[in-house]
Amino acid sequence: MKLLTKTTLYIATLSLFLFFLMGIIFFQVLKNLSQADLNRELSGLKEVVESHLTQDPQHLPIRIVGIDSLSVQKVDAGHRQEEVFGDTLMLDAASNQFRTYRYLMYQSARGQGPLLVKIYKSTAPTDQLVERVTLMMTIMVICFLAGVFLLNRTVFANLWKDFFKALEKLKEFDTAKEPVVLGEQDIEEFAELKDVLEKMTRQLSRDYRELKEFTDHTTHELQTPLAVIKSKTELLIQSENMGPGEMKLIQAINASTNQISRLNSTLTLITRIENRQFTGVREIDLARLLDKHIEMLQELVELRGIELKKTYSGVANKIQMDPGLADILVTNLLKNAIVHNREGGSIAVETGPDRLIIRNDGAPLPFAEEDLFRRFIRDHGKGKGLGLGLSLVKKICESYGFLLEYAYKKEQHVFTLVYSF
Repeated sequence: MKLLTKTTLYIATLSLFLFFLMGIIFFQVLKNLSQADLNRELSGLKEVVESHLTQDPQHLPIRIVGIDSLSVQKVDAGHRQEEVFGDTLMLDAASNQFRTYRYLMYQSARGQGPLLVKIYKSTAPTDQLVERVTLMMTIMVICFLAGVFLLNRTVFANLWKDFFKALEKLKEFDTAKEPVVLGEQDIEEFAELKDVLEKMTRQLSRDYRELKEFTDHTTHELQTPLAVIKSKTELLIQSENMGPGEMKLIQAINASTNQISRLNSTLTLITRIENRQFTGVREIDLARLLDKHIEMLQELVELRGIELKKTYSGVANKIQMDPGLADILVTNLLKNAIVHNREGGSIAVETGPDRLIIRNDGAPLPFAEEDLFRRFIRDHGKGKGLGLGLSLVKKICESYGFLLEYAYKKEQHVFTLVYSF
């Protein structure tokens, strides 16, 4: 949810709650005030009724101005009735509907005996007034909320524009490019944010350049001594003056040198991928590429007694990427399925309209699944690999926006490569 939308939502919710609460209080106060006015009016009408009872208790006027209905009844001499205000429903003869009335009931001593007097006054005018005021308040609330929404969208959006500009520049920031430079800010908090972001991006760009230079220089400088060590150890292995013990040591040195050489080459390749140095994008037939590498690895598959099954979809599976990286991607996935398989296991290679799926038998991972694509994470019981194969595959997928997923289902490792969205 966007900042302005969330701010508007919070303000609208709080305003609705406050207006609802204040509306109830306002309605109750208005109702009490209208009842108090009716009570005062009924008290004034009581004096008028009492005046008529004093003059002629036997003949009250048929209609007294201000009184909607009047009831006078004789009661026993021992009956005592306190003055009471109340509400009741009565049938209105004019509209033939029940309406609300406010009444005053009291006992009068005027005339020849005690009388129970009830004076009725319709509450319709006050009820209409309350309804109109409530309607007016509702309209005001709606107008207020609409004003808040417009204010938030115009004034607040203008206040936060520098923040959104900074956010857009951060989205476009690349450590390989220049650091983020923001304009002058007239709000103190945004000025502090500007200083922090510019300082942070400058540091990130500088660290990236230094690390890139260090990696490039290191990998380049390592190539020559590694080549010399390899050539010299190979010459020593071919020497006839070496005894069995010395030969074993030389072979160990040669194996370690080869491992360091492969490590250097792989890390150099990962660095080149991260620096986006592979730009030769071509259309590649995935089925043909898979067949080529499966044929190259067929001897290893047969050596371990693995059954390999291919299931290609009828559609032409075409992917757009660098041919060299495509070879590395497919080779590493297939080698991983072979190396981490059990003896006499199976491998299933499937292609769909937008994905490649490779399944292989094998024991569960000896480490957490989220660590599978990290560098130098490997199963030490499966050969002397570097633990960089799947990390390299992940880097290639990230550089082309492919989705690489892993799951362990029914004692099988399942890798799914989604290359089209």
